[in-house]
Amino acid sequence: MPRDELEVTLEAVHQALEKIGNAQVTNDENVSKVSVVGLGMARQTGVADCMFRALAENDINIQMITTSEIKISVLVHRDEAQKALRTVHQAFDLDQAPADAAGDAHQALQNRSATDAADVVARLQGVGMEELMIDDIAMDPTQASVTIRGVPDTPGVAARVFDEVAQAGIFVDMIVQSFGHDGLANMSFTVPKEKLEESVTVAQQLAKTFKCQEVTSTADVAKLSVSGIGLRSHTGVAIRMFDALSSADINVAMINTSEVRVNVIIDGPHGPTGLAALQNAFADALR
Repeated sequence: MPRDELEVTLEAVHQALEKIGNAQVTNDENVSKVSVVGLGMARQTGVADCMFRALAENDINIQMITTSEIKISVLVHRDEAQKALRTVHQAFDLDQAPADAAGDAHQALQNRSATDAADVVARLQGVGMEELMIDDIAMDPTQASVTIRGVPDTPGVAARVFDEVAQAGIFVDMIVQSFGHDGLANMSFTVPKEKLEESVTVAQQLAKTFKCQEVTSTADVAKLSVSGIGLRSHTGVAIRMFDALSSADINVAMINTSEVRVNVIIDGPHGPTGLAALQNAFADALR
């Protein structure tokens, strides 16, 4: 959350814990978020491992990871923020001028991408920003999930994991890495169902290399997505989404967010019920 909202956030979390029961709360305000943003990232392989590898080669530790269709974000120590930004900038050749032979085509692509991106920003920041408009509520039943527990919270681990996964020809959709505790973190990602066995094999080999605690997997998950405009300014969107799933007695296994979409992973058999619950919860905002 924004740094200046830490105090009120902690108050809210502690109030929630009075109802939830036994749990621990930690906080760290000496962090910075570095993001790679681009159109079509959901269809591109290798973006995540390129980013992670560049940070690892510069000895920058990744403290958290979250992904969306247009963005990959990592949390790093604040002292390393500028170094991390320069590193990732260079990794994607954003510091290089386009080659003359491809200059016109490159410029045309840049112009088109800039126009598309500007349109997204305009929609996010326009007059209608305060009006919540849901474009789509969807379910993707084609995925499985893998979790590596007890991953060392040190530079290079994420790069190694997703480099190995990419080399195995496995496309990764969602990635979520928890904030480290006692030098360890949990790393979860989703893959196509037909690639689950290969993904678990790779994960188990990595877990052995890094002396992780265990590898678990779920062969049948469903990704539920709520997409639209106003999600960033309407803090109640996630609340409405989680309340709807909770009321349907559906557990949320993974969460990631962006300015235009909230994704959750649930058990596959509960997918249709969860989809119906979300469609009903956002009926007033669905256009």
